[in-house]
Parts: sequence; structure tokens; C-alpha cells
Amino acid sequence: MFRTELIRRWSSACLEAVDTLLFPLPCLICGEDGLAAPFCDPCRAELLESSGRMCGRCAMPIGPWEQDPAGCSECRGKSLGFDGAVALGPYQGPIRHLCLQLKRDQNAWLAPWLSELLIESRGEVLRRYEGARVVPVPLHWQRRWVRGYNQSEALGYRLARRLGVRLVRPLQRVVSTPALAELSRAERAKAMRGVFRVRDPRSIEGRTVLLVDDILTTGATCGSAARALKRAGATKVIAVVIGRAEGRA
Repeated sequence: MFRTELIRRWSSACLEAVDTLLFPLPCLICGEDGLAAPFCDPCRAELLESSGRMCGRCAMPIGPWEQDPAGCSECRGKSLGFDGAVALGPYQGPIRHLCLQLKRDQNAWLAPWLSELLIESRGEVLRRYEGARVVPVPLHWQRRWVRGYNQSEALGYRLARRLGVRLVRPLQRVVSTPALAELSRAERAKAMRGVFRVRDPRSIEGRTVLLVDDILTTGATCGSAARALKRAGATKVIAVVIGRAEGRA
């Protein structure tokens, strides 16, 4: 099995290299042509620099002197469902643009590149969770059918591979929820109650779970998923996202 995995990884790396050589990419942010990656060096540096310091509990940007383990002013005293959060950066500018691109199935190829940026920016934190399980936030089957793929799963595959941990899919989304974008924090929390269930508790029992999604806003989705995972036996759940948006009050 180990040999098969090595061959699979080697083949995947070779295919990516050949694809890059044959089909040079434009920078998705500034449009510069002929690149070996979807970001030119200046735009890539801007993405990494935008990361900044974030609250370890909710991933909101914080100042240089704020170091409260109980959370920042955004999350302190609130029940989040998850135990911590990690994000590439704030959901604005280039990160927002890339997250919106990622939602289209024709841009699924972008997921590994964003996962690589996340590892480069937050790898020190993520590697603390040795033996964790990566769990993508699932879509309801109807939305999955319409969208064509699940961007959270695409992000999770590369993240698990780079961290050397297993990706598992014990979560099932059993309720089709309305679009959350225009709902308030309270409305989102109500809409997400009872949305998830765990169909295979053995895969996460006694484990830390890295719960992968593309965007964290009010935390209603990740919070609901995290509570289901913890009821099923997960010891700790860390939300891992690309963009951290500012939630509605």
C-alpha cells in the first residue's frame, strides 16, 4: 500500500509538471502571462503578506499585542462549536477573488495551489496536529450536483497530502439549506441546526479533526459541522479555511 501511494504521488507530481510546461498560466490576480503558477511572484507575495496575525480561536485579524487564549473581541465568550481556526487571510482583495473563482467547477485545478499557500503561510500551526484527520465540509447532494464538485474536498485532498495525514468523509449534509449570504448571524445559526450527521464515527473517534472549508464568516456552518463531529467522538475540531470574512452581527 505504501509503495502504491508513493507511485500515485509521483505520477500526480509528474502530470502537474508536464501540464505546467505545456500550458503556461496567466496570473489570476494581475493577468501577467506565461507563468508556471497561477500567481506571479509579486501577487504571491501579496497573498502571503495579507495573512498577518490572526486569533487562534476564530481566525479574525488581530493586532500585534493581542494574545488572549480565550479569543479576540469578535469571539471571546461565544460558543463557536469548533476549538480553533486557521485561515490564509481576510476574505477581501485577492483572497476574495480567488475564493469566488474556486466555487466554479472549471476552476477546481486552483484548489491545490491555494492549499499550498495555506501550508506555506500557516504550516507551523497546522503541523502541530499530528495524527489529525482532514474532514471537508460536505455539500448537500443537490448542490453538489448543480456545482459539479465540492471545493472544500478539493482543498482537503492537497492539505491532507502535504500534512501527511488521512482525509476522511464521515460527515453527511442531510438538510438542504437556503443561501446564507444575506442572512444575519442569528438566522444563519438557526438555518444550520441539525444540518450535519456523522455516518462513520470510527474514522474520527479520539482524533483531532481539521475541518476544511473555503470561507469562514459567522462560523455557523463550521460550528454545526464541528458539533456533529464532537458528538461522534472527535476530541478537537479546528476549522481550516482560505478566507476569513467579517460576519454579520
